[in-house]
Amino acid sequence: MNRGKFRVLYSDIGGVLGTNGWDTRLRRRLCHHFQIDFDEVEPRHQLMFDSYERGFLTLEDYLRYVFFDRSREFTLNEVREFTFEQSRAWPETIAFFKKIKEANGLKVALISNEGQGITEHRMGKFGLRDLADFIMVSHYMHMRKPDRQIWKLALNLAQASPEESIYVDDREMFVSVAAEMGFTAVHHVSLEETRTRFGQLGLKVD
Repeated sequence: MNRGKFRVLYSDIGGVLGTNGWDTRLRRRLCHHFQIDFDEVEPRHQLMFDSYERGFLTLEDYLRYVFFDRSREFTLNEVREFTFEQSRAWPETIAFFKKIKEANGLKVALISNEGQGITEHRMGKFGLRDLADFIMVSHYMHMRKPDRQIWKLALNLAQASPEESIYVDDREMFVSVAAEMGFTAVHHVSLEETRTRFGQLGLKVD
């Protein structure tokens, strides 16, 4: 049973528990693989991505607007499957979070900016339903970090205060917002650094 001050461990997904689902490096790899001009499609990505990640476009519609403004020698399905294949779980980190949850009697919740299609694929591939008590993803919530409301809703769902909560993210901006809201916010740089920080916070890490 948890006898410490913390009741809930909140975490991002991409950059903490595995690779990002969709980022600039992945788009560059995709463009290289399919021989697409990155500078040509990036402005369309910038126009469409916020709507996609907030849940107002499907993955298929987003890809169609960004990559298929003209006839291509590849299919939308090939682009989607390439994207899915790029997602890599980090099993050691996921196992560590499970261990922290069990050893300290914590709830674990995930708060992630991800779009439709990519999320569902990664939940199964990473086994995240076995880790988290609940999962908040931007396209389900129609809000995305750094909207403070997404963290407030996460606290309400867990019936926890910020002072009872740890938030982990690889993005320093999101760490700063969570810290300003009263979370004990941890900037995830590596598994070992996060393990050390958890120990400093009084969590059982061994």
